Amino acid sequence: MAESTRIPSPSSSGGTSGERTKKSWWPFAFLASVLPVVVGVLVYQLDSFDPAPYPAHELTQKKPLIVPKSNPRMLKGAGIIGVGKLLGPEDIAYDPKSGVIYTGCEDGWINDSAADSIVADWINTGGRPLGVVCGHHS
Repeated sequence: MAESTRIPSPSSSGGTSGERTKKSWWPFAFLASVLPVVVGVLVYQLDSFDPAPYPAHELTQKKPLIVPKSNPRMLKGAGIIGVGKLLGPEDIAYDPKSGVIYTGCEDGWINDSAADSIVADWINTGGRPLGVVCGHHS
């Protein structure tokens, strides 16, 4: 049984008829903390882990795919911009409205270059820009 403590009622002058009983809270707290743990252990131990077999025969029957080391058509029609003028370009963004290419460099500058291959410093971020994106609000 729960341990109880008798507290005399303020209206009573020490008689036993006016006393009330205050029950202890620790059995409820103990059950509220232990019961979910016990239920969780019972539920998770009933479900056993059964892995699927490894399909080694499926992986070894097919011939391996041979990928070419380079694509000779990758830069077909591309032009080189800013050779020797850009210090470690890391990211680019193209603004189709103005026709300008923005490039973030490792020295902190975001450079812009128009179609005529002139590279100009646009803004300095004070450190490496982590990405360049043209927003919708030009």
